[in-house]
Amino acid sequence: MSTDPSSVRARVHAGTWFPVLLLLGALSSACSDGESATADAGATKPAAAAPAQKEKTAGAKKPKPASAPQAQPGTTDSAAMAYQAGLQELAKGQPKRAEEQFARAIELDPSMSEAHFELGKLRIHLSSQNVGSTARDLDVLEQGLASLEKALELEPSNDQYAYWLGRGYHLAKERDKAGAALKKAVELNPENAEAWKRLGMVYVDDADLEQARAAFEKAIELDPKEPGSMFQLGQTLELLQDTEGARKAYQRSIEVDPTMPQPYGALAKLLAKAGDDAGAAEAQKKHEEWQEFDTKLKRRMTLVNQNPSDAAALRRLGEMYVSVEKWSEAADWCLKAIQIDPKDAQAHLYCGMARRHLKEFENAKNHLKEAEYLAPDVLDPKLELLHLYSETEDTGQFDELLARVETEAAEDGASLQTLGELCKEVGRAEDAQRLLDKAKALGTTAEPAPAGGG
Repeated sequence: MSTDPSSVRARVHAGTWFPVLLLLGALSSACSDGESATADAGATKPAAAAPAQKEKTAGAKKPKPASAPQAQPGTTDSAAMAYQAGLQELAKGQPKRAEEQFARAIELDPSMSEAHFELGKLRIHLSSQNVGSTARDLDVLEQGLASLEKALELEPSNDQYAYWLGRGYHLAKERDKAGAALKKAVELNPENAEAWKRLGMVYVDDADLEQARAAFEKAIELDPKEPGSMFQLGQTLELLQDTEGARKAYQRSIEVDPTMPQPYGALAKLLAKAGDDAGAAEAQKKHEEWQEFDTKLKRRMTLVNQNPSDAAALRRLGEMYVSVEKWSEAADWCLKAIQIDPKDAQAHLYCGMARRHLKEFENAKNHLKEAEYLAPDVLDPKLELLHLYSETEDTGQFDELLARVETEAAEDGASLQTLGELCKEVGRAEDAQRLLDKAKALGTTAEPAPAGGG
């Protein structure tokens, strides 16, 4: 029984991540849409990152206003098909093709607000010239803003349209227009946490710090799992000379998402000023570790953006998210890899791992079975399936797979040791003892060291 060269065996069966991986650091999505870390820690991913159909919109589609341009007879169905094709191209990581389809939908039906919105949002993303850079193609950004303006004109009660318009204007450094659109967004939907966060950032730019604090606190109240708002609150509290409040905000951001480098850096400076040299040194060390990973992540993201059809690059990007337990992002990227190369066993393994942790057990099982079929001699998919069967209390499937793997690994002490440790972890004491005894008889008494990831 062998393992893949980039094996995740030890991580999978133990359900934890070894220090060698943690030293790599972890994902910071702060810069992933081309905005600076200090401007928007915790920002969204670039255009190719998430299928458009997963984007949140407010409520059901509203009726078109009477003044909206009318589609020509017979074009509405074609426009809808072009729009859906655009969504599918986004899901496959093809933003340029998606752009063409959304533009085609608008040509066929100028009153389709959704097409204007998706086109505008996509062009906002595409205006970023490099991953992690603040440089933007202003012509593309302007085109995106025009599309978002049109979407909101056609559907003025949609808070997401208003939010994205405000976000776009903020990126264009048009603070007055940004503030107006974002205020409209929170008026339309007071529970739009993203709009409150972005509005707080506009207030900071305007040096209206009390309003900024209130906006960030509202964003955190509405979305207590969003670390970027907590980081922004800490920055604002520092400006307000509330050092203790800032410290707590940074620490809370780290608790929610220990993979963002920015809160560690800010906390290190704060602790150093307070004379806590040991705390500052530890925070700075963490900042450097996560920053190193963030740099590596951006390199992989750049490769994906340069060639969205490279399945291996997509899978390697997904692997980065797996290594820091960012399960939703890992599933998204690995699924894109699978759509391009359905025979990538490692992508199926990672997707199955992610789906299992997301409690999407049926999808997880399908991916893991496919990984096992494509790589029958690799232990990792079998270990993940055993975890899944244990978690779903499918004793019959667990017993059947365990017996088969035990037979296949009869002379492989390392694999038997790993199986024994897994059984011990999931409460199968008798199986664990039997397998560990067999491993010991073959000269294996310690858990195999994990292979280096990367």
